[in-house]
Amino acid sequence: MTLSPRKQAAGHFREQMRRSTELHLEYLDDPQLRKDYERFADWQLGHLLPFFSDLYAQDGYAEAIDFTMSDLAGIGISNRDRDLERAAPAITRMLPLGALQTIANAAEMNARVLKVNIAICRALRVDGELPTTITELDYAIACRKASSLSELVELVHLITNLGRTLKSLIKIPLIGMTLRTMRAPAHAAGFGALQEFLENGYNTFNQIPDIDHFLGEIEVRMIEVFTFIYTAPLDEMEKSGNTHKIRNLAISP
Repeated sequence: MTLSPRKQAAGHFREQMRRSTELHLEYLDDPQLRKDYERFADWQLGHLLPFFSDLYAQDGYAEAIDFTMSDLAGIGISNRDRDLERAAPAITRMLPLGALQTIANAAEMNARVLKVNIAICRALRVDGELPTTITELDYAIACRKASSLSELVELVHLITNLGRTLKSLIKIPLIGMTLRTMRAPAHAAGFGALQEFLENGYNTFNQIPDIDHFLGEIEVRMIEVFTFIYTAPLDEMEKSGNTHKIRNLAISP
């Protein structure tokens, strides 16, 4: 028997939330690992944003870059994940199908990004703690220990595909009004951060004149960065001071 699109999306969402919950428990039950992971997530966000510095000058791109790296890439999603776990029954009942499918895809991406990031964080630790200073060489070595280039390229595609899903929401008539009218009941039901993710994604992407071009730039640059991290000789990174070749790669003409 073929499941309806709503039941398929709801099942996908619940399965991915189970994965995310299991992964969160890896560090939430360990105070030191939780502290290290949160500091690593901040460092990683600060490390990735400069690769898109030239795009910040373009209208609408600054907000979209911040949203993509923080919300779509799953780096700043702790409140949203707590909302997802607490309000899963209400989410599968109340959200329109398009929004439910978007959240299901976001849950999958969150779980996969979280798995990789926890592994990278663990690989960076020395004697059970994250070093005071993290270099890009350290990051490259940790990435190679924790994951593979093919896995990270696949995650980049997941992130940009989620962005394209948000783009499709923009085309739905009255979706902006629908999201606004859902604001109060969403907060009352206990998934305010999730509602803000949908609404911020809609508002942010709605301001970009060419969403496909923007997501294409994000995709190409992130893949170039990770390709360098996984293929460049480590001794050359160390000799060059770890930073310049990687940092210049994504913004060179």
